[in-house]
Amino acid sequence: MIMHDIYINARFLTQKLSGVQRYAFEISKELSLINNQYNFILLIPSKLSINCEYDFSFNIKKIGSNKGHLWEQFDLPRYLNKKNNPLLINLTNSAPIFYKNKISTIHDLSVFENGGWFSIKYRSFYKFLIPRIIKSSRKILTDSYFSQKEILNKYNDLNPKDIHVIYCSNSLKTNNNIQKSKDDDYLLFIGGNSRRKNLKNLILAFIKLDSQKIKLKIVGNIINHLKSDNVIEHPNVEYLGDVSNDDLINLYTNAKMLVFPSFYEGFGLPPLEAISFNCPIILSDIPVLREIYEESALYVNPYNIDDIKNKISKFLNDNKLRYEMISLGLKQSKKYSWNKSAIKIIDLIKGLI
Repeated sequence: MIMHDIYINARFLTQKLSGVQRYAFEISKELSLINNQYNFILLIPSKLSINCEYDFSFNIKKIGSNKGHLWEQFDLPRYLNKKNNPLLINLTNSAPIFYKNKISTIHDLSVFENGGWFSIKYRSFYKFLIPRIIKSSRKILTDSYFSQKEILNKYNDLNPKDIHVIYCSNSLKTNNNIQKSKDDDYLLFIGGNSRRKNLKNLILAFIKLDSQKIKLKIVGNIINHLKSDNVIEHPNVEYLGDVSNDDLINLYTNAKMLVFPSFYEGFGLPPLEAISFNCPIILSDIPVLREIYEESALYVNPYNIDDIKNKISKFLNDNKLRYEMISLGLKQSKKYSWNKSAIKIIDLIKGLI
């Protein structure tokens, strides 16, 4: 059997493991593990090292003399041109725009929304880059049918057969050291400080609960290119910053619920992690979250603070409902698998080689 070399733009391996980098890592890992006729080679800048968070032995090739976007736009295609232009897979909203033989991922179109969620510099760069990636790619991957529809509506010259939904999955694995905590009861929020995540309305709803017996724990750090939401100080609100995977599993396992009131998502991964660990979820009533989570969540109007407060109270005071939603959530979580998503990409590759 002839082994075909397939290259992956793996600049993400030199970055912090978060968001789109996690998607790229998990897909790359599954592609590397699948036993088939493809040899996956991950390309990274010569001057950078792999972040220690990526605990997998990939087939790595260091190339080029630049870093960052310069490496991606110039060094990467130059190297591939010398290799007779093999297929390149890009998984993180970015790709070399002048290299044609590629599959690229556009996770969502949030930079085109008018929510003031991103810095002008960040937003301008990706508004320039995304349409050029779409135009120059043989196939486009995206996270949900919601995002697929948005992309097709915005770029109506794109053939619907050339954009494919590749779902996310839960990457966190339980271990025997995770135990139920006897600490104070708490609600959980995962998502940092972007206005898109709607932290402010959640905190205002939490304060209106007027309960001294429950806390709100917030996971996620300030990210420079995201416009910051107002941080509201309260004795029962704890800002934890980034946490380890084991700590995150503990938080999910012991939380009364995860509240995820985003204004906009391309997929929304934390609720999937939560329901995998028997943590019930309250979500914004937006199309993408309805698509991914169906009947496994309570839904709220993200703009209505009283609605958020009332749904939290409902979960806190109705144990029967909690257990019903935990059961539905666990069932829903089993629909998603990184392996299934990687197999879909393999099928796409077969049609391009």
